Amino acid sequence: MGRFASTVEFYARYREPYPSTFFQKVAEQIGPRGDETLLDVGCGPGMLAIGFAPFVGSCTGLDPEPLMIAAAKAAAAEAGVALSLIDGRIEEFPMTQTYDVITIGRAHHWLERAPTLAVLERILAHDSGHILICRASSVETPETPWVKPYRKVRSAWASGPAEKHYRVDPSEWFRDSCFSAVGETSVTERSQVTIADLIGRALSRSNTSPEVVAGGQGKFETQIAEALEPFVQDGVLEEQIVARASIFGRLP
Repeated sequence: MGRFASTVEFYARYREPYPSTFFQKVAEQIGPRGDETLLDVGCGPGMLAIGFAPFVGSCTGLDPEPLMIAAAKAAAAEAGVALSLIDGRIEEFPMTQTYDVITIGRAHHWLERAPTLAVLERILAHDSGHILICRASSVETPETPWVKPYRKVRSAWASGPAEKHYRVDPSEWFRDSCFSAVGETSVTERSQVTIADLIGRALSRSNTSPEVVAGGQGKFETQIAEALEPFVQDGVLEEQIVARASIFGRLP
């Protein structure tokens, strides 16, 4: 079973969403014609591929977890999006087709850098191809004081790489490659979440997945609820989500 197998039922439903305005803003920055080919690396349940689908000609999702591929297929059908799906790892990508847009969301820290860069160099369209490193996260502000205690509970239960593993700077990751940064886009959206939503989000993460917390899942959920309860008003918590895209292209 893969690292994300036990997170599948929680991932699409509870992970921080990418606002619809995020996709529009990124599209305006890279200026697609509408007939581009897009490859979503580590696509999970297809959030990025489905979100960018209206702006390109065709979308393909790639993921090494079969259950995520199934989730992406179901999500694409529900959204009415034609999404081709490949079960596999980018490091071993067999296709010779090139892509105009390659998206990587919340996944580049899991990729083996050297072989991934070699594949990206081979499959990214030479003239105007773009690689988008995307992420969306809930940020701590004076209006969202629950974020710190929530993270503290998750950190106490986490198993796997240290937190810094998940914060690999995209520009550092591409350093000394044939790709360079050409732009950055961010969108901030305020929303409301419940304790149940945030428990589901915690279980969607590989380092606090149902497999990781295992027999202690009930206690884990209780501790999250106790940490969040003081901040609940009218059954909800205020949240601020920042979605970002770091945009890379080939060096001239």
